[in-house]
Amino acid sequence: MDRTVSTHAMLLRSQCVLPAPAVRAESCDTAPLTASPKPRRPNPQAMAPKLAGLRLFISYPRGGASHSWAERVHADLEARGATVWRDERNIDEGDADWYARIRDALERADAVVGVFGTESAACRWQQREMLRADRLTLPVLAFAIGATPLPMYVIEKQPVALRDPRDPAPSFDALAAAISRQVSAAVSPGAALPNALTPDAAQRRCEQAWLAEQVNNALADHEALYEPLAARQQAAPAPARLRKGLRFDPQMVWQVFNRDGQAAQSLAQEPALPPYDDVLDAYRSLPQRRVPRLVVLGEPGAGKSFSLERISCHHARRALRDPDAPIPLLLRLGLWTRADEPLSAFAERQLGPLGRHLGALRDQGRAVLLLDGLNEIPPPQRPAKAEQIRALADDRRWVAVVMSCRERDYGADFHLPFDQLTLQPLSPLQVHRCLRRAFVLADGEQAGSAQAEQRFWQIAGGQKLQAVWSIWQAAGASLEQFWTADDIPRTEPNVYSQTSAEQDKLWREARHNPRSLLRLAANPYLLSVMMVLPAIPPNRAQLFDGFLRVLYERERKAREDRHDGRSVPAWSDWLALLTGLAETLQRLQPSDDGEPDGGGARTSIGRPFWPRGLSADALAFSIDASVLQSVADDLRFCHQLLQEALASRALLQASTDASRPASDFWPAAHWWRRTGWEVVAEIAAESCTGDASALARLVGWLAAANPEAACEAWRRAGSPALPSAVLQAIAAQWLPRLCDAQAEPSPLARAAIGRVLGQWDLDHRHGVGLRADGLPEIDWVRIETPGPFIYQDGQHPALPSFDIARYPVTHRQFQAFIDAGGYADDRWWQGLDKRIQAPRDAAWAEPNAPRETVSWYEAVAFCRWLGAQLGQDIRLPTEAQWERTARGMQGREYPWGDGYHAGWANCYEVAGGVDIGRTSAVGIYPHPSAEGVHDLAGNVWEWCLNEYENPLNMDDGGSASRVLRGGSWNFGARFLRAAFRFVYAPGDRGYGVGFRVCRVSPIEKLGTGALDAGSLAR
Repeated sequence: MDRTVSTHAMLLRSQCVLPAPAVRAESCDTAPLTASPKPRRPNPQAMAPKLAGLRLFISYPRGGASHSWAERVHADLEARGATVWRDERNIDEGDADWYARIRDALERADAVVGVFGTESAACRWQQREMLRADRLTLPVLAFAIGATPLPMYVIEKQPVALRDPRDPAPSFDALAAAISRQVSAAVSPGAALPNALTPDAAQRRCEQAWLAEQVNNALADHEALYEPLAARQQAAPAPARLRKGLRFDPQMVWQVFNRDGQAAQSLAQEPALPPYDDVLDAYRSLPQRRVPRLVVLGEPGAGKSFSLERISCHHARRALRDPDAPIPLLLRLGLWTRADEPLSAFAERQLGPLGRHLGALRDQGRAVLLLDGLNEIPPPQRPAKAEQIRALADDRRWVAVVMSCRERDYGADFHLPFDQLTLQPLSPLQVHRCLRRAFVLADGEQAGSAQAEQRFWQIAGGQKLQAVWSIWQAAGASLEQFWTADDIPRTEPNVYSQTSAEQDKLWREARHNPRSLLRLAANPYLLSVMMVLPAIPPNRAQLFDGFLRVLYERERKAREDRHDGRSVPAWSDWLALLTGLAETLQRLQPSDDGEPDGGGARTSIGRPFWPRGLSADALAFSIDASVLQSVADDLRFCHQLLQEALASRALLQASTDASRPASDFWPAAHWWRRTGWEVVAEIAAESCTGDASALARLVGWLAAANPEAACEAWRRAGSPALPSAVLQAIAAQWLPRLCDAQAEPSPLARAAIGRVLGQWDLDHRHGVGLRADGLPEIDWVRIETPGPFIYQDGQHPALPSFDIARYPVTHRQFQAFIDAGGYADDRWWQGLDKRIQAPRDAAWAEPNAPRETVSWYEAVAFCRWLGAQLGQDIRLPTEAQWERTARGMQGREYPWGDGYHAGWANCYEVAGGVDIGRTSAVGIYPHPSAEGVHDLAGNVWEWCLNEYENPLNMDDGGSASRVLRGGSWNFGARFLRAAFRFVYAPGDRGYGVGFRVCRVSPIEKLGTGALDAGSLAR
């Protein structure tokens, strides 16, 4: 959530159950109108003034004379050119979302016309509509029927009276004139009052109101508190900016057409872009980008929302001064909970009165869309809503589109063609500056500076470490050196001679401790929590417990000081209430129409679904304590992390007393999907710090339902040793399901199991890991070719028998080559055109996943090394060997047969297919070749010995492009065809490129391993 809540509120509702408008009845006088004249059809040419372009909302009581006259007022105003909204006309009977329709219509209206008669005194709905209009500062026009006094809630209005029911035309003219005057005055106070509102003036007035709200209220302190947030940027692949469906490496496609025999340029990824010291600079650079679209990513509490709010504040100030400047439109996607609501309608609703000008701002090239909290869209709604966002961002009329999202959610659920900015943690110097800025702002220069210094060293390591800093400082070192030096400086300045061994040890522990409090303080929101605590606890769970206690005590004392102590809830009751609300939000929530949509981890909840135990006093206390925020009928925590920390209490309790299984939080039918409980589980694990048995119990409990959530929680808790009984239980439950498509039909589920078993070293399948002596354990499959077989579009003579690895070489197996000094040993690189000095970091590093980001030279060196260790002839397969294995003797299209089947390989599947979006553990797709060789289609491309242009040449020398086979996780199904040949420069290392090994008889001649490929498939 990471936000200040939007100020646009929803319609006021009472605590009673209200019927739908189509049957809305009130306790009011329903006497029929006597001697009602026949309705007169207005003459548009004769009427004045005109009301063209205005949006008017008519409020009236149901039944009786007022109801009848509301219909006639509606017809008259419509004839004058106004767009008129009245529930009876604009809400379909049976519409479950009727109250939202009323709310939205009020927020979009330029003025409200209330038709008041004797029935109005008892009509509670008309009262709510008038109060809501007043809160929205809308002009309200009262049209009085008869001599009945106006109700108290509009007593100050000067009504337009219906003088003569037999001839209402003069009264209707007077009403229209009053509407024109009041709306014009609201737009341009003191200006001459035209007959009709000038559209440009109306838009500017709405702009000014929106901008003033951002600068003076919602974001008032953001400029004073802002600390520049560093960001690492990554450009969207060039084709992805143009063709949103593409997911493969763009330069690979270029190489297919590079037929000149020269080495292709490096294609692993686009060149790295320089980082930003201030994320605002990245936004300022948007006009220079070819496509001004950005997504700001970060961990929970990293400052994503704050950075968008700071951007909004910056442009709001400029737009207030300059009517031609772009208008920042900050939208909270956490409030976009209706599954059937279009993004454009949601944007209009969130912008309130400015919403009606959204299209005009876009067309004028003056709208900057700031979409905060992609991760707060309910998970089941994400695919459809991501497509709406993509379509909206494709419209080049927007000045810019900037979004924010939690990093893990973006990678899992959103594949949008935006340049990415990943916010970096605060450095110790930034933490120091943030503390000083905040305390000085609150308490003045002298007292604030002292408090900030004290709090910083409480977080950093205490008084002893502060004393060490004093010695460094006296020696001439800066605070930056203190927190960035790799060791004790011995020159310029010479600190080493001034400190003791004990002091040096204390500095090293503070400087290099990955679990230090300073690492927690690098998160901006957690730092803000630390600012208010008298003592700093060691983890997030305890931080939030202390934070809540401080907020409770502050509000309790404030109420007791004003003699209002009876409104203070008991601490235990309040904590239980908040925990229940947090769990309710984390769980599946009904959408606004009352129907479940399967969503989870909501960050706001409408009044109909508020917890029953939430009394008015408890709600007011929670809001005043800055724990909850209420935007009309939307209730939310002040920060999503606070919601998750409270919900972690429920999770921890369930694991402790075994009152509920973990499948109550991750339903078994789709356990691998993110539900919003993942961060909650991490916080729960952190709360077990120092209690090994509690952590083991929690991890085992979680793993029974979602092993990936359990593994991530364990990592966040510091990856301590787990009892063997816990690990054995996890392996016993999940290893049999890893490759069983009947037990786990979804490849996404099997991929998640593979990641977990890899990280916990529980995947002991033959051929995936290492032998007892530390060498790669290869599961060889014998391939016999007794006669000619189908090859490309012809036939190939029989091949000598050979063995091929059942799986591609895994990370664990390739790491054995690295650990054995493979890159330093000249023997494995002799004769190769290029000597690779060091391995490149893989994109994903689970030990049981295929090793990717590896060049042809490295694959050859690995084969030489492994062959020497085993005393065997091990090499890359030739194209003929690879294709014979993949296609069988009869020339199958895919290893399993003809035709691609969705979910049968790890590739980029479109049109509702299963897309893992990365490599997966080897062998999890149970559709191998005829001889049982796995992953010949998808996962990673596999190197072959042959040159691409001259497939008869399989020598190790030269720099000519080599052949890749099999497709990969980021290519479509047509690239996975077993006859498809792909070109790649031998020195390139792509994140979708790996290899498998082949074992041949020493007497085999390479020349018999391939023939001219003939007419090659493309």
